[in-house]
Amino acid sequence: MVRFFAVVFYALAIASCAVQAGERTLVFAAASMKDAVEAVAKAYENDTGHAVSVAIASTGTLARQIEAGAPADVIVAANPQWMNYLQDRRLIDAASRVNLAGNALVIVTGKGTAFETTDLAERLSKQRFAMGDPGHVPAGIYARRALEHLGIWDKVRVNAAFGENVRVALARAARGEVDYAIIYASDARMNNDVSVAYRFNATAHPPIAYTAALTQNAGADATLFLDYMTQAAKRGFFTQYGFLGPMPDG
Repeated sequence: MVRFFAVVFYALAIASCAVQAGERTLVFAAASMKDAVEAVAKAYENDTGHAVSVAIASTGTLARQIEAGAPADVIVAANPQWMNYLQDRRLIDAASRVNLAGNALVIVTGKGTAFETTDLAERLSKQRFAMGDPGHVPAGIYARRALEHLGIWDKVRVNAAFGENVRVALARAARGEVDYAIIYASDARMNNDVSVAYRFNATAHPPIAYTAALTQNAGADATLFLDYMTQAAKRGFFTQYGFLGPMPDG
């Protein structure tokens, strides 16, 4: 709860600065999209002269913040379910909703030891691993679904360390606090202190799709930014950060 209000305060502080500095688009982005969205925002500012601020947290946290009245203009979500949550409450412009990218799910380790599917239950049932909180973090939700698909969730969950977002899970593995972390393939590229030990089959979990949309309170510049980001996605901009191409609509 303290973290929730801390990030809401941060978003409100950004909005306050925007009022003083002129029009500024506030983008709420999933933690796994941090580097990519910040790069798009910088390119947009350079090309248009329009200012953008990016606030980062897990998608579930961001959605709850918008529901609580946080003044975001655009949200980039790491799974469609949280976007559906906002759409059902009429907190986004449904017509603006667009798919930006896809991703894959992997297990990383700081020890560089790969293993086979037959070893997965044995290793995770005896060693600590980090993952996003499956109660609200998309990466954690996907991870739980994948482990359930393999029939080992009940056996290994006792060794899981839940984090507030996927980057927290990555950091724990990189620092050696846990033996493994279940994260996105794109995040595995962001830290040289970890290596991929295992890749989940894409059929083990629902498709990982990143969606973006305008909020109902979006300013005029927000539409321009969302269009810019959408076109960048179509040109393959996000693939350089380890993401897959945009997932099909539907």
